[in-house]
Amino acid sequence: MPVVFVPGVTGSVLRDRESGEVAWGSGRNLLGPRDGGYRLAFPVAPPPGSEPALEADGVLEEVRLGPVRQPVYGPLLDALGARGYRRGDLEAPRPGETLFGFAYDWRRGNAETARELLTRLDALRRARGEERLVVDLVCQSNGTHVCRYLVRHGGASLEEAEAGGGVGGASRARISVRNLVLVAGSSGGSLRVLRELDRGRRYLAAPLGRRMLPEVLFTFRSLFEDLPHDPEGRLLDPHGRPLAVDLYDPAVWVERGWSAFASEAARRLGKAGREDLFGTPEVRRAYLVRRLGDARRLQRLLAADPSAPEVPCYHLLGNAYLPTPQRAVLAPEPGGWRTLFTGDRALERDRYLRALASAPGDGHATLASQLALSPRERSALAGQPFLIQGGHFELILDPATHRRVFEALQTPGC
Repeated sequence: MPVVFVPGVTGSVLRDRESGEVAWGSGRNLLGPRDGGYRLAFPVAPPPGSEPALEADGVLEEVRLGPVRQPVYGPLLDALGARGYRRGDLEAPRPGETLFGFAYDWRRGNAETARELLTRLDALRRARGEERLVVDLVCQSNGTHVCRYLVRHGGASLEEAEAGGGVGGASRARISVRNLVLVAGSSGGSLRVLRELDRGRRYLAAPLGRRMLPEVLFTFRSLFEDLPHDPEGRLLDPHGRPLAVDLYDPAVWVERGWSAFASEAARRLGKAGREDLFGTPEVRRAYLVRRLGDARRLQRLLAADPSAPEVPCYHLLGNAYLPTPQRAVLAPEPGGWRTLFTGDRALERDRYLRALASAPGDGHATLASQLALSPRERSALAGQPFLIQGGHFELILDPATHRRVFEALQTPGC
């Protein structure tokens, strides 16, 4: 039985199409990016028919920093290989290979990625000479959104899925998912995504590592689709009272100065002059409207019960032992607003606000978000969620995770 592993955001190597240079996936990328990550930005308004400068080139297995090697997804793949699975290349599969990594451009929207995954699975079916491919999927973080969408709608676009049309055509009918293993999923979204979109992301502590700037993350479509799916009551005033602020209202992002609409980001964008990537302020606002709208559409499609006649066995692996952002505090300050999240010193000093802002989880997704499956999906759970101590990413490195994933893959069906 073939197994395909689908990683999360930043979990695939990105390489320049023309030069072949690795833009994401090396230790040097972590020490940088000296341009704040501008090279990784996905154009907010690409010309029709154009191809992005970067393309996916393999699942990220480890990162090397001189003599130091930081494992990423290699240990999981190696553990499955040691248990009898034979590694293969999903872009050029051969008969007898049973373990594949699905590398994808994690900056794109998840429905588009699901379509690409379906195409690869159909190619795997043909390489195996099978009329119908039965496959197990192991998905981590953002990969869980991709896989859940694939099970429901195959390669259908958002418009096709909303119209109740086919779930990917003939190729979808030839693919059957037996086990769906969700590792560190955020089926209900994550408030930490708002923090990263607003402040950027750093992979190594300062001053060693540089920050990927918020205007760069703003161009990653998949991040918007991981915002909290139930936005009510997510924002509080400094006294802990809920604010009637809609996370999916584009005007709120502009008024509160979030992400690319912060004054510092606006100054950088004006100085950089990269309208080919970030557009004008008007183009960025139009892009934001589309991204928030598409995120809500995808989230509604995932919240509904699957219409496909077959539903795989679901297996959940997560963590409920870390304080995880559940709400944020909007605090006024001279000239604007400051948004406080779990871990911020000003919020941590206030025990009452800290308790309101946090909930048990894996640091990225609360336990409630990890369990936010539709009724039919919950009925397809092969057992209770398996909880492992570790952060949102770290738990994929735990040998207990590897054992549990292997056990889940031995489930013959629900």
